[in-house]
Amino acid sequence: MGILSNFEDRIAAGVEGLFAGAFRSPVQPVELARAIARAADDGRALGVGVVYAPTAYTIALSEEDNEKLGSFKPLLGGELATYLIDHARERGYLLAARPSVTFTTHDDLRLGRFRVSAVLAEPPAGQSGPAPSLVATPAPGSDIATVTVSDFEHDIALRGDEVVVGRLAECQICLPDANVSRRHAAFIPLDDGWAITDLGSTNGTHVNGQPVERARLRNGDVIEIGLTRLTYHEPGR
Repeated sequence: MGILSNFEDRIAAGVEGLFAGAFRSPVQPVELARAIARAADDGRALGVGVVYAPTAYTIALSEEDNEKLGSFKPLLGGELATYLIDHARERGYLLAARPSVTFTTHDDLRLGRFRVSAVLAEPPAGQSGPAPSLVATPAPGSDIATVTVSDFEHDIALRGDEVVVGRLAECQICLPDANVSRRHAAFIPLDDGWAITDLGSTNGTHVNGQPVERARLRNGDVIEIGLTRLTYHEPGR
């Protein structure tokens, strides 16, 4: 039995009397589980020999959905946290702490709509890993560009003022490769997309086989940094 089926069984077993009314909401637990797993995948970061997953998740609901879920939310949050642990184990992600799931409301959300965001926590003392960063689940047609790192199954979302690629653990994308400089290159946001900029690396940065100092990226461009290939995907692609 898969981990999503196990999650559904645990939810069904915990729903009695008081909690039965929660399912009048169009927002169903299995939909939240799928979305929160995507947030874990999109928010993961490469450390030295490990892949870290976010540990703090926030689910934004409409006022009406929040009211319908009511006292069911603590149970649902706990089961979603357990599901995230199983998901991380299945994917081979490292969690710096037990995941936490909290609920909030946003006025711009209509009945049945929700958003999931995740924070990548600092790893425990003595462990190397990426610096904290805020990530969100890219919805279909969203304006979030992504990159696929070599053969990773899921993409990494590009967020913030820059996304640094390098050998240092503090880099948002850390590549444990002797051919990669400590701070090798950075993805830089533009008004209409993203660019890749070499940060004075020893071995250079290549886009589609050509050395570049800075290049505006287009969908499907392949960036070579050391022995690693990163494929750029424009929003919604």
